[in-house]
Amino acid sequence: MSKMKAGLFFLLGALWLAGPTGAQHQHGSAPAPVAGGEQKAETRTGDETSLIRVFILDGRTKAQFAITPMAAHKRMLREMKMKVEPDPRATHNIAVTLISAGTNLPVNEAVVKMKVISPAGREEVKLLDQIPAMKQYSGDFALAEKGRYQILILFKADGKKQAGGFYYRLE
Repeated sequence: MSKMKAGLFFLLGALWLAGPTGAQHQHGSAPAPVAGGEQKAETRTGDETSLIRVFILDGRTKAQFAITPMAAHKRMLREMKMKVEPDPRATHNIAVTLISAGTNLPVNEAVVKMKVISPAGREEVKLLDQIPAMKQYSGDFALAEKGRYQILILFKADGKKQAGGFYYRLE
């Protein structure tokens, strides 16, 4: 019970310090991005939405996440003439671009693992594929139910491990 109280205390303190902008992105027991470094943008293609979120992680790395419905992702692959076969069970593609905050250059040599936790608590963990042409790391995930998902990454670059994450609401 004391871990839960400590987590709640940490979460309330973080929410108070971050203000309303970071409230939805703080995690009690999981690493979370710095709320002040976040920017959000949504792009719409017909009735499909790609969500883009950008975070500064530990002041060293900027992580830009793009969550794209599978139909739009497949269309993009066809248009770019990429011969990639998405996971047939997946409903969304999640890509992350890592950029060194110091040099503003892409982090090309990283090992990136992503965990997606569904609203029901099911976990899907994947090692993301590096897509050198797009300077990003990508994976296909099954976001089949409506509700709030937790998106977490752990990556290692230049011998250093970093983590971050956020909540994503699928409506």
